Amino acid sequence: MEKTSWLNNIFLVMEDITNKVMKSKYNPFYYHGALPQFIMYILFLSGLLLFAYYVPTIDNAYNSKNLVNAYTSVDYITEQIPFGAVIRAAHRYAGDAMVIFIVLHAIRVWATDRFRQYRWVQWISGVVLFLMVMFIGQTGYYLIWDERSLLLTRMTVSALAAIPFCGEFLSHWFMNGRTISNLTLSNFLFIHIGLSFSLMFALWIHYVRMTRPVITPPPALNYALLGMVFILVYIFPLTETKMANMATQPTMSEVDVIFLWPYQLLAAVGEYPFWIIMLLLLIGLCVIPGNIYGAKPVEAAEVVNNKCVGCRLCSLDCPYQAIEMVPAPADSRFKLLATVKAQRCSGCGVCVGACAFDAIDLPNLEDAQVTAKIKELIEAS
Repeated sequence: MEKTSWLNNIFLVMEDITNKVMKSKYNPFYYHGALPQFIMYILFLSGLLLFAYYVPTIDNAYNSKNLVNAYTSVDYITEQIPFGAVIRAAHRYAGDAMVIFIVLHAIRVWATDRFRQYRWVQWISGVVLFLMVMFIGQTGYYLIWDERSLLLTRMTVSALAAIPFCGEFLSHWFMNGRTISNLTLSNFLFIHIGLSFSLMFALWIHYVRMTRPVITPPPALNYALLGMVFILVYIFPLTETKMANMATQPTMSEVDVIFLWPYQLLAAVGEYPFWIIMLLLLIGLCVIPGNIYGAKPVEAAEVVNNKCVGCRLCSLDCPYQAIEMVPAPADSRFKLLATVKAQRCSGCGVCVGACAFDAIDLPNLEDAQVTAKIKELIEAS
């Protein structure tokens, strides 16, 4: 943890270059965790507008002159509703952007070694959030009910059915029955919307151990990101597709590499190897917070009890809720005493700077030494 990784060096160089191009206040590298949340709001708003006109059925009465199903409702949104094509394309590209920023956020957290020990809740909840976003995005492709949607649905049913013991149950749950029907589209819509709103609860868990999480980028950065999404909408408008036909076996045409790469892997290796690979990837992501890369355990800060006055400054400033104020001993002239939760302490030294009474020390580095080091750095600059 003391050494800066080569990946972190790359990020630092990129941040420095960006700071020279724009003000540090608007540097997107400083908001890599907040930008996905802003994109989520774009997805919520555009998704609600699309939901107002969406019909979750798969009726394939081709001879009907007034055919109304999921595909025709999406086509109506695209072709008839004012700015419907723009809203639909913005919904798709915003989803892609959210995944990209989540991945960049995860890489940045990993590069700076901010995923171990006391931060394991943030890391594991982040993995869960990523999986939720991926599944939400994939169900969005099912809802269009074109040829690609039918192929993805059949591939998913086949993959779920291959899981030992519970595969048949999962495939029937996914189809909302034993065959693909109107109830299948209703299930897809429920999953897509329900899981989307569940993101708010998962985000709360993600932030629960952070005292001051950065969740709102500057407005100018938000406007710039929104503008980039609309530029993509203009340059790469969504292309017309064919309605799904249950009597045919369609082939994959256009592939979104952001959300649909698992299906490319599934098609390449088959059901059983696919689940083995995905399970190994999931295990790898979940065990990263363990101390498996040779990092030394964090030594927690220590409170000097005879100097602590119970002012709460260290507790308020601690970014990780690692300092708790407890009742002071009966013989103390103060009401509260600071205590450090070792399992949450990162050894960052924020509490040392917050304390005005030299009542907190880092292991093997007393407050006076920290102050002297700060003065040395100030003089050097």
